[in-house]
This record gives sequence, structure tokens and C-alpha cells, in this order.
Amino acid sequence: MDENQAVTNTVFTAIDFETTGLYPASDRIVEFGAVRFRGPEVLAEFEMLANPGVPIGVEAGAVSGISNADVIGSPAVAQVLPAFLEFIGDSIIIAHNAPFDLGFLRAAMNDAGVTPPANQIVDTQVLAMKAFPRRKSYGLQNLALELGLPPNRAHRAKDDAMMCMRLFLACVDALSFMGDLPVSEVLTAHRGQ
Repeated sequence: MDENQAVTNTVFTAIDFETTGLYPASDRIVEFGAVRFRGPEVLAEFEMLANPGVPIGVEAGAVSGISNADVIGSPAVAQVLPAFLEFIGDSIIIAHNAPFDLGFLRAAMNDAGVTPPANQIVDTQVLAMKAFPRRKSYGLQNLALELGLPPNRAHRAKDDAMMCMRLFLACVDALSFMGDLPVSEVLTAHRGQ
């Protein structure tokens, strides 16, 4: 990946997961969501429920609206993982509060005996702090509301990935007052860190 390449000419994949709880060591992914895009053009979308093999926590279920009954007939996380990783490919991964989602991705890959990808990472929470300083909250939905981004169904994986894409584009727009931004200006981590 040429880090001097313009952001507008680069393929990114915004990702999000719904989970059984907050801790990758004991909780699991229940829904995978991703949106691959270049500039404002959506190239493809990915959305799939997964059977986590552990019960969905009451609070997590209340947030996402996903119940144990919803995932009972779904494929196991390890079965969804190969298609999800193929979908991401070698694109730059975008996530809001990336350590959370990447922690769950690493745990799922570890459980499946799969080597974590070496994709470059953009954390839209970190990028938003640079693009929109001095905000009261850097939560995804709070930023979306404050920036007037088109609303969608919050706390479902694909919809949150789409909102993450919209926030990323808003950040790029705010930071690119001097013309096209190079990819190096938006990267916040490398190799799944």
C-alpha cells in the first residue's frame, strides 16, 4: 500500500461487530458487518449473524436487539470468519474505537487458529478527535447526530459500519482543506494494533 496515495483513490473497509458482551476473552461475536468503499462509492456490503456458542448477555442483547433465538441456527463464528476476511482482503480497515472490534476479531481468529491480517487500520474515533476537536463525546452515534450524518439503525453491525464510513468521509472532508489527503494522514495503527 502506497501511503502517499490519495484517500479518494483508496479502497477501505469499515467494520463493526455486535457481541455477547464487552470482553473478547470471554465474549464472542454475534453479528459481522462491513462496508467496502472508495470515496463515497459503496463497493460491497457484508452482513451475517453468527452463533457465538455462548449466551448473549442481557445488556448486549438489549443494545443490539439480537437474541439467543436469533442466532441459534446461524453458522459458528469460525465458519463466518473466512468469508469475512476474504471480504476485507488487503483493504485498509476502518473501525470506530478500533481496539474493541479488533480485540474481538483477534480473539475469533485465535480461536479458529487463523493468523491475524496485516491490514492497516484507521480508528475513526481517533481521526474524529483530530478532525473535530473539543467535542463532548466521540461516541459514533453522538458524532453522527452532531455532524448531521444520515441516520440509520444503530447498534446493528452493518449499519454501524455504514455510519463509520460516513464519519470517516466527514473527517476526511474536514481535514482535506488543502486538497486530497494522502492515506498516511488518516492511518492510526498498523497490523491490527
